[in-house]
Amino acid sequence: MVKSSTSLIVHGATGRMGSRILALASLDPSVRIAGALTHATSARIGAESAATGVRVSSVADVSDMHDFKGVLLDVSSREGALSAATLARSARCALLVCTTGLNKSDLDALRSAAGVCPVLVAPNTSLGVSIVAKIISEISRALGPDFDCSIVESHHNRKKDAPSGTALRLARAVRDSGHALRDDQILAIRGGDVIGEHTVRFAGPGEYIELTHRATSRDVFALGAIRAAKWLSARAPGWYSIEDTLGIAS
Repeated sequence: MVKSSTSLIVHGATGRMGSRILALASLDPSVRIAGALTHATSARIGAESAATGVRVSSVADVSDMHDFKGVLLDVSSREGALSAATLARSARCALLVCTTGLNKSDLDALRSAAGVCPVLVAPNTSLGVSIVAKIISEISRALGPDFDCSIVESHHNRKKDAPSGTALRLARAVRDSGHALRDDQILAIRGGDVIGEHTVRFAGPGEYIELTHRATSRDVFALGAIRAAKWLSARAPGWYSIEDTLGIAS
């Protein structure tokens, strides 16, 4: 028997991503699901998770997590991510936030928790997106200002934030390499049931380069979140990136 090594509480457990994380984590012998949390007005409070049998609790009812030494994984909302940060600070447990649409104030609040907790904010946990971000940084640096850059992202019609957190992450990779990517060259399309597609184009005299990442299953994000949680569980307090978990941080 393989001994569980990472205890996991999922906040946002009744949403599409939270449900998939619970289902896939329940199949991983190195993960122990310690809790499933949702917002205080959810009709699912008190019900059992179909995948795990764990009873869903309201985050408002969690008053004591001092004995929890695992990872609190948030896939809820902007407000929920801040509630998760408060819980993590109280327990001094690891905090993994995969929620999108966070603003600078939100990120500053999450970063403050890194003084006492290992904190990782990753709006996209796929391996492929991390590699694309690394590659476009190198391409941008090599091509220089003679090539114009644009980013086009597409998602399903229920996605609230635009541009996506992944598009902003890719934009940051381009800008950190010295490219003056304009805001009006980051374009968002919402329609149908597209899981996620991001294309980065560098256009220069007589030629252009395009890199596209397409997600064909939401499980890629759920599995990436579980992988990141297992990595984060062994870290000291501090601020980490998804690139750190893959060993490709610049």
